[in-house]
Amino acid sequence: MQKHRGKIQEEYDLFLTNGEAIAVIEVKYKAHISDIIKLERKLNNFKQLFPIYKDYKLYGAMASFYFNQETKDELLNQGYFIVERSGDLIKTKNHHFLKVK
Repeated sequence: MQKHRGKIQEEYDLFLTNGEAIAVIEVKYKAHISDIIKLERKLNNFKQLFPIYKDYKLYGAMASFYFNQETKDELLNQGYFIVERSGDLIKTKNHHFLKVK
């Protein structure tokens, strides 16, 4: 989904909501450390672009077929979820704390 408001324009791959929280998921074939900056920017702009969600808890995640260890570690250290393929399954990871905006 692409959204534009004023000078802010973003493209969001996937987001999920349950009525009180929303998760923004950046989807990559092969995730790189530089993709974390894009995820952070998209999260920072999300509530300005979608004011209907201004009172929701906002979570960030990155989904990819492949993560190198440096990218995984940095995502987890920053409090994001990781969604990755493991054989025929999809598994998620996060640290004991979450980054909520």
